Amino acid sequence: MTWIKLLLSLGTAFAVCLLLIPEIIKIANARNIHDVPNERKVHTGKICSFGGVGIFFGFIISTLVWSFVDMTLNMEFLLGAVLVMVVVGMRDDFLPLSAFWKLIGQFVAIAVLLIGDIRIYSLYGFLGVYELHIIFSYLVTGFIVIVITNAFNLIDGIDGLAGSVALIVFSFFGLWFALEGSFALSAMCLAVLGSVGGFLYYNYSPARIFMGDTGSLMLGFLATGLLIIFLNKNAALPETSELHIVAPLALLSALMVYPLFDTIRVFMLRALSGRSPLSPDRNHIHHLLLDIGCSHYYIVGIVIFLNILFVFIFTFIGQMGYLSDNWLVPIIVLTASSLAVFLHRKVKRKRETVNI
Repeated sequence: MTWIKLLLSLGTAFAVCLLLIPEIIKIANARNIHDVPNERKVHTGKICSFGGVGIFFGFIISTLVWSFVDMTLNMEFLLGAVLVMVVVGMRDDFLPLSAFWKLIGQFVAIAVLLIGDIRIYSLYGFLGVYELHIIFSYLVTGFIVIVITNAFNLIDGIDGLAGSVALIVFSFFGLWFALEGSFALSAMCLAVLGSVGGFLYYNYSPARIFMGDTGSLMLGFLATGLLIIFLNKNAALPETSELHIVAPLALLSALMVYPLFDTIRVFMLRALSGRSPLSPDRNHIHHLLLDIGCSHYYIVGIVIFLNILFVFIFTFIGQMGYLSDNWLVPIIVLTASSLAVFLHRKVKRKRETVNI
């Protein structure tokens, strides 16, 4: 019966989002509320950017119907924090917020998580650090939440990309939590998968709707909350358990490799050029791939392929006990950096050829 409820959670969210998105598009068209193209954006026409509203309603309706009664207290705090992020995202989609006020909203959501005791307790030996003092635990948790939440927001630059990355992340969490026995958490993940699946039907190129900040902030924040819960549950498992992840930080780095690496890389490039890390440009990896003539479908395909490849390779190495997080995390960063350097050189040669 439990597995049937999981499938119903997936199906309900998918159906709600699939049916709701066309109505959202109609309302946006009737009110002439669209995402207008500019020098940063790759689309050329006016497109509705309220897809995140459909994702949220599909997710929350399915979650309330199929898993709310089984929720633990910390899951309720997680839902409350997600609601804060949805409000911030909707406000920004309808009437743009400054980066300062978006950050304040994220701090409020983080405070809700911490009140619910959803935090990182340990670094599990990474850099020689194990259990964290409560103050450092709060600081590390807040930092991780802000980085990953905004990373999801920043990769939402081409059709289907952020949603497809979310499918990988929440598929892993949904499966792991189900096998671990946390069916309410798994149902929550499957509700996200269903909602995102319904949204992607309208978002793959050529997109008829974007998820906007409502969707990207919600997905990034929820993924981070589940990541923290996963770390704590994984640490509580006996090391002999087949579900125990030996190198959890490496697995999560591989799982989030595209949004995390691309965001950190872009921020560093901006800082090195003397600009604010939050200043707009077209240096994201998906922008570079567009510049060398790749289609939206090809970019999404290559990112998803590499993302899954990273997860399988580095999880296998970690589970076999060949290398620890202290080795695997730097190797992941080095591998991603090498691929980025290769891409930069390819883009540079392409631009030089065009200029000739």
